[in-house]
Amino acid sequence: MKINHKLLIGAATFAAVGITSCGGGAEETENLKLEELVSKRDSLKTIIADLNTQIEELDTAAVEKVLLVSADSVRMQDFSHKIEVQGAVETDKNALLNAEASGVVRTIHVKEGQKVSKGQALITLDASIMASQIDEIQTQLDLANYMYEKQKKLMEEGVGTEIEFEQAKAQKNALENSLKTMRNQQGKTVVRAPFSGTIDDVIVSLGEMAAPGVPLLRIVDNKEVQITASISESLLGKVSEGTNVELYFPSLNDTTIMTQITSRGNFIDPVNRTFRIRIDLKKNTLFLPNQLAKLKVTDFTKKDATVIPSESILQDTQNKTYVYKLMKKGNESGVKKVYVDVLSRYQGMACIAENDQLQGADRVVVNGAKGITEADIVTIQ
Repeated sequence: MKINHKLLIGAATFAAVGITSCGGGAEETENLKLEELVSKRDSLKTIIADLNTQIEELDTAAVEKVLLVSADSVRMQDFSHKIEVQGAVETDKNALLNAEASGVVRTIHVKEGQKVSKGQALITLDASIMASQIDEIQTQLDLANYMYEKQKKLMEEGVGTEIEFEQAKAQKNALENSLKTMRNQQGKTVVRAPFSGTIDDVIVSLGEMAAPGVPLLRIVDNKEVQITASISESLLGKVSEGTNVELYFPSLNDTTIMTQITSRGNFIDPVNRTFRIRIDLKKNTLFLPNQLAKLKVTDFTKKDATVIPSESILQDTQNKTYVYKLMKKGNESGVKKVYVDVLSRYQGMACIAENDQLQGADRVVVNGAKGITEADIVTIQ
């Protein structure tokens, strides 16, 4: 602020005139009225007060402004970026068992929650009619065997005909095949476990009619499960077999497992432009088929990376990114503008390209960076 020099000179002249007048002869003093002296005195006080105010404002402007900021260290560490997708638990051994033959349910050998072995009998259907048919065919086969042996002996003696022998042989073979088929059908009246597992649900009841295509029970084996999820096509070049994955399960208090992708799909879904990934889990005791899982898939990694807080990064009008690095200015702290190249950001931290002006011992301004310049003095809170 500029001081009104004309006003200052006028006030000084006015004061000098007043002093000279007061120091003059008694005749001049007697001619001045008391009211004029009082008025001049008050005017001088007002002018002096205004001048003092202007001087104080001029002195205040000369004081340097100090800004309060917060800072954080530059880190040299491994950095990874992850994407989160939703998946589900699946298993290849989750089967609804049906009957291969029709019949009434006569025996249910298992109950829900029971562990069973491969080949163990689970349900038996009524096979009494089939058993009668087998007995009937067996009787016919016995006769056919007798006739075949007779014709064979006659042929050896030269008194039999070839046609009669071939007819007996064909009859015998046909009955043998029929008997084999009926016994196979009889075996299908017993529903057996296709693999070792646990009976999850018994759907049928005793006395009900079973038929092919009608579910009887469910058997599940969860010892080996798979976690499957769909990933965006844009990550096809970043995700492959062996890529690190963090699994967590909301229904199990966010239980977390660190593992790797077992296989990557070879097909892009044309509807949502995604491909599938799978993670195999062996010796499972916790997870159930169709259980919700969340996957954090690592799509960017860098060893010994330069890492800074994302909040410290600013952008200028030319879309260039930069940070303010703390510098010493004598006994005070200042800042220096350093341009950086951001490679990736994740969870409040940013990985930047190697920069000669930022080392592991340096500190960058985090909060308060938007309101400062390289000419400012800062105080670290």
